[in-house]
Amino acid sequence: MSCHRIKRIVAFTAAAITAFSCHAVSAAGPLKVYILAGQSNMQGSAHQSTFSAMQDDPETTELLDRILDKNGDPVVCENAWITYRTGGRDGETVRQGKVEIGYGFDDQRIGPEYGFGIFIDQAIDEPVLIIKTAWGGKSLAVDFRPPGAGPYQPSTNEKERGNVPAVESVGHYYREMTRFVQSTLRDTEGLKKLVPTYDASQGYELAGFVWFQGWNDMCNRHHIDQYTENMIHFIHDVRQEFHKPTLPFIVGILGVYGTDPDSRKFDKGLPVSEFRKAQFAAVEQYDQNVAARYRGNVVAVDSGPYYELGLSDIYWKRRLTGNWKQRVKQGQMTTEQFQAECDRHGFGDGELTPQEQRTWDRCASNAEYHYLGSGKTFIRFGKALAEAMLKLEKQ
Repeated sequence: MSCHRIKRIVAFTAAAITAFSCHAVSAAGPLKVYILAGQSNMQGSAHQSTFSAMQDDPETTELLDRILDKNGDPVVCENAWITYRTGGRDGETVRQGKVEIGYGFDDQRIGPEYGFGIFIDQAIDEPVLIIKTAWGGKSLAVDFRPPGAGPYQPSTNEKERGNVPAVESVGHYYREMTRFVQSTLRDTEGLKKLVPTYDASQGYELAGFVWFQGWNDMCNRHHIDQYTENMIHFIHDVRQEFHKPTLPFIVGILGVYGTDPDSRKFDKGLPVSEFRKAQFAAVEQYDQNVAARYRGNVVAVDSGPYYELGLSDIYWKRRLTGNWKQRVKQGQMTTEQFQAECDRHGFGDGELTPQEQRTWDRCASNAEYHYLGSGKTFIRFGKALAEAMLKLEKQ
């Protein structure tokens, strides 16, 4: 895959190269298989052009060293591979190869799989395969509805508006997810082709599942009300589907607006905090409702700590002032009213400062609900997922 390369400014030492580069090794045991699934933020919006901004923050400079090779180019893992099914305007597609840039929205972008794959690969000797399925704009209540949740019960509003989901659409993406995973793992020749170090005599080990989804359920209060129960069924059904009752399972918590969404100055009408509570509750209640031998291997990993709140403020300044400028141009707002709105929000004259513009250009590549397309966010969250998974495996 051809990708535009970023040159790293911070010099490597020989020791750093040895310690941090993805390593090429022969198969040391069964192929370790990790399933990643969800909606658009599992797909991933972070453009590789945002990586270099990580050197601006002392807390992430070292992390940049982990994702760039000795030439300053984004790492291509030698012992971690991925097969990725997704869908969009061009229909269903499957991409596969070594873990590298390009398994997000397009061949220049990443999702959580990049950081996850790099840090898993650096931590273990076995060959790694990530099976990723993600489709944007999908709910757990309808699209990924697990069999154990039963038929979808539409809300009164859906009935009144004639907006009841078709029976065949309920659970469609759950079924597509499981089909893709099962067909991939049944295809021995396909595995050998994808993972050259795969040894069929050693086989594979289904090592963990990561779920990262939520925006579409969060925007529907009827879906929020049932999310905890649906997620509990989802975890149970996935484990049953793959005959792994203790499969390590991570629920990635929606973190748009950070860990305290109610404190945000903008877009406060969305029930993000309420939805986050429903996600955390699913993990807590799962352990309360299963036999003791199945407990302790389902965890929540919060993406909120990695959300860039300062970048979000710039996003809203751009978005609101852009809207007001358009209204002035159309005669729907006076210049005096424009300035009054800017004063009320602390936006100065309505123009980005040079520092704000520089930050935006270096750090952002998408909208707020897509974590602003920040490589810093997606790589740190991917690393957190990998660390949580490795901890679960050691238990």
